[in-house]
Amino acid sequence: MALSRTQIALVGAVFGIVYAVSSVMRGSVLPGLVAGALGGVLVFLTVTRLQERHDAARRRREADDE
Repeated sequence: MALSRTQIALVGAVFGIVYAVSSVMRGSVLPGLVAGALGGVLVFLTVTRLQERHDAARRRREADDE
């Protein structure tokens, strides 16, 4: 089942928040916030790209079956 962009953004945001909080608790505030934000964006882009590749492969399989 495909995730909507909103759901993917939520996953990226949760990852970023958890990572940032973890880093801030260890004492590195600014690097933790920046890394959390970048990590959230990376998760969003990665999941979006994987989903696009999966959809394209499924379309190719369906086209080959016809």
